[in-house]
Amino acid sequence: MKISDNEIANLLAQQAISQQYPWSTNDSREIENFFKFVIHELEQKSHVSSRVEWGNYGSGYASFVDAWLYRESSDFDTKYRPAQGKSYTGLVILLSRLSPYFALMEGEKSWGGIGGSSYMPQSDAIDDFPTPAVAELAAQVQPILESHGMIRLSHSMLDTSLNPKFNVPTVLTDRAFTNFDAVFYWED
Repeated sequence: MKISDNEIANLLAQQAISQQYPWSTNDSREIENFFKFVIHELEQKSHVSSRVEWGNYGSGYASFVDAWLYRESSDFDTKYRPAQGKSYTGLVILLSRLSPYFALMEGEKSWGGIGGSSYMPQSDAIDDFPTPAVAELAAQVQPILESHGMIRLSHSMLDTSLNPKFNVPTVLTDRAFTNFDAVFYWED
């Protein structure tokens, strides 16, 4: 996959880089409604629950929607269980708001009582599935996403360095910028 400098500039300006619906509309509500439809389908076909971050992590701007799918079963239990609340590992789907691209990784969430914790998207975690149940879920989910015209980006595709002229406004990295940073950035 090659993302042109022009496409990177558009991504960083929060402009869609696809002529494909719904991204071609550049309408955030239309794109989120599409994602809601797709996530509902994933829940139904894969028999999972979801927790989705629609609100840019509470501040700033995220160029992606962070969808987390899990099952309340022992296959998805985390190694360390909290004394109160729930804790699971699950499949993270990063859905680009500006293109038909998505990436998959594993992540843990805990909640209940007085707080919770969550993974943050990281380039190094893309395509890393240490939990067999999460790897199986990724294999189930990918063809459903692709049936909606979406394109999975692998770790090797996303790990390509960006032209140094680009400064990505993201809090998700502390190293030289890569395609991951241009497609999946969070500006806080």
